[in-house]
Amino acid sequence: MKKSLCLVSMLFFSFLLPVGNLAHTGAYFSPDIAIEPICNANRNTTWTVGLIYCDNRVNEDYTLFAPMASESTYLIDAHGRMVHSWTSPSGLPPGMSAYMLEDGDLLRTVNLGTNFDHDGNGVAGKIERLSWDSQMEWEWFYPGETNRSHHDIEPLPNGNFLIIAWDFKSEAEAQQAGRNPNKMSQDTLWPDKIVEVQPVGTGSAIFVWEWNIWDHLIQEYDSAKDNYGVVGDHPELLDINFVDSPDTLNPYKSDWMHCNGIDYNPILDQIVLSCRNVNEIYIIDHSTTTEEAAGHTGGNSGKGGDILYRWGNPEAYRAGTNNDQQLFGQHDIQWINEGRLGAGDLIVFNNGHGRDYSSADVISPPLVNGEYVLQSGSSWGPAAPSWSWDQGTSMFASSLGGVERLENGNTLVTWGVRGTLFEVNPEGEVVWKYINPVIGDGPLNQGDDIPENPNGKSNMNKVFKTNRYNSSFPAFVGKDMTPGDYVESWTDDCSNEESIPWDSDGDGCIDDSDGDGVKDNVDLCSGFDDNVDIDGDSIPDDCDSLIDSDGDGISDSLDSCPGFDDAIDVDEDGIPDGCDPLIDSDADGVADSSDACPGFDDTVDVDADGTPDGCDTLIDSDADGVADSSDACPGFDDTVDVDADGIADGCDSLIDSDADGISDADDQCAGYNDLLDQDGDGIPDNCDQTPMPEDDQTNVTDTTPVDDDDPPIDDDDDEDSSGIESETPQKSGIVENLSMMNIALGVVFIIGVIFLLLRKPQ
Repeated sequence: MKKSLCLVSMLFFSFLLPVGNLAHTGAYFSPDIAIEPICNANRNTTWTVGLIYCDNRVNEDYTLFAPMASESTYLIDAHGRMVHSWTSPSGLPPGMSAYMLEDGDLLRTVNLGTNFDHDGNGVAGKIERLSWDSQMEWEWFYPGETNRSHHDIEPLPNGNFLIIAWDFKSEAEAQQAGRNPNKMSQDTLWPDKIVEVQPVGTGSAIFVWEWNIWDHLIQEYDSAKDNYGVVGDHPELLDINFVDSPDTLNPYKSDWMHCNGIDYNPILDQIVLSCRNVNEIYIIDHSTTTEEAAGHTGGNSGKGGDILYRWGNPEAYRAGTNNDQQLFGQHDIQWINEGRLGAGDLIVFNNGHGRDYSSADVISPPLVNGEYVLQSGSSWGPAAPSWSWDQGTSMFASSLGGVERLENGNTLVTWGVRGTLFEVNPEGEVVWKYINPVIGDGPLNQGDDIPENPNGKSNMNKVFKTNRYNSSFPAFVGKDMTPGDYVESWTDDCSNEESIPWDSDGDGCIDDSDGDGVKDNVDLCSGFDDNVDIDGDSIPDDCDSLIDSDGDGISDSLDSCPGFDDAIDVDEDGIPDGCDPLIDSDADGVADSSDACPGFDDTVDVDADGTPDGCDTLIDSDADGVADSSDACPGFDDTVDVDADGIADGCDSLIDSDADGISDADDQCAGYNDLLDQDGDGIPDNCDQTPMPEDDQTNVTDTTPVDDDDPPIDDDDDEDSSGIESETPQKSGIVENLSMMNIALGVVFIIGVIFLLLRKPQ
């Protein structure tokens, strides 16, 4: 029974043991292969450009970036390797954004230079469409004397695209619209407009829709001028005299709004616009006609081209003060796409002028039933971003910048003035860092210092913004997406081996990160010494969930009997057999190997016959052949019963062989009844020579010895030597007759009793 319980217990606990061996990460450990990292780089001290850092939390999509000093645009993978590039036949740098189209073409803005009326940054003037192999498929110029495209564009689902453009206004036009002359440092004003362009042929375009801020102004400076009204009563309009430019040395220059980012929401059919010099973002209705966009009614909103929502600087519409400002020279406003963390919210790169640090901010507009809720007399919510990431004053950009919420919930952040790209997770941890290696002269060599621009505010590797594209993006169908080398020149110390993703330090060699002499790509226990395997199970100890040198299922640290199976404890004394000095299953102090009677106490031998009682077929302490359990007279021989009275002599209080009531030891006449003494002479009759009373009888027994040579006495002689006839035979006959009578009466009595017992009841 004990053995059965033990086996059942062992079987039960075996199910509780882990199947296989688990590494410290909690995943199943495979002793056959090393786990390949998704991305693995930590080159902050070894590299100056290219991929600086990445880990397994990175988004594995492709990154598109257009260095501002180069005519080339690059598509790289998560490891910083170039997958594809486009080089414009025009030889001109971007001005400033670039996007991939679903057919694999590249749509890019082009910087024609600053040779026009104002000194605004972000000038473009041209848009190009390049094929996958960099052929010019379409180019269109918009650098006129009264209009000029700048900064950003936005491809639309219908094949058209939106552009931001400056719209020339003379000094007189500006003042007629209500502009305060004291807020004009130049004799022109260039407000912003949005144009939807439909490409035609290889060099033409049609305007299919237009919106202009000039149609949605208000001012309370001069009642005699256009657009006069109470600014605080019209948050849907822009105060033409509101100036809050970060450029404190020249805040009233003609680039009044400096809109720098645009995005389109196909679900809402709305456009969001970022305007740096007023520190605000605006949402407008795209469902209007051009005529409706110039007015205050029409479209899905019923409000024409008026501002549906604005955020960042409530002072601009008298709903707050300077202390309520949230945006500070921001760039690159975008809606977060469906299916991504925070879908429907807005995300923006907040440059941080005046606070000296930049951040990526998520804004959750108060959109209820298609309308952006605004309480009378208050500003549009929210009061603050719902998510924000920054690196303090170590990351500040006076200009440029981009953001994008990625499919995995991370955020791509472009620190444009330093040409640095970050990917951060929702917890704000950097999981990928890349520094643009391209300047005006082309890619740098790895290890080169990045040249800084003369103003000290930016490097020569500036990037306006970047975008990510999933591997399933239609543009990549049928394309060779095999990654090549890094964009920058570098020295590969191990050109004979493919080191990615095992080359954390960037020397081109597969790392041995833990210094155990085993390269990472075959390292079974990353971060620990593969050579330490105490239990010899081929799993390095630091990744071994069970270090068990003797293979008994008990870890060495808890092993009661190292080198032996702790589960084997035959005698169940709590000491594994391999370490048990006495394996004694029956606890009799005798080892099982020497046990004469397994399962029983060898020291118990009641009858001292040398056979332990548990294995003794006859325990007979008195050696009478009768088992103690059946022994009628323990300690004596049950077979010795001299008087045959059924009581062994050793336990018989009266040994009386002749049943005369006198013990044999005291019996005067053995074999006869001592009580029969007719002559009362104290000699039982059967041993009395003269049993009958005689008056003259001496009653003395003849004790004279008989000579063996004497002739035998004639027993038939009736006369003694004197001639007198003997009386002894007569007396003996009487006694014998009496005895026979007693026996006959006893037999009759016994037969009667038997008859009564066998008699059937009437």
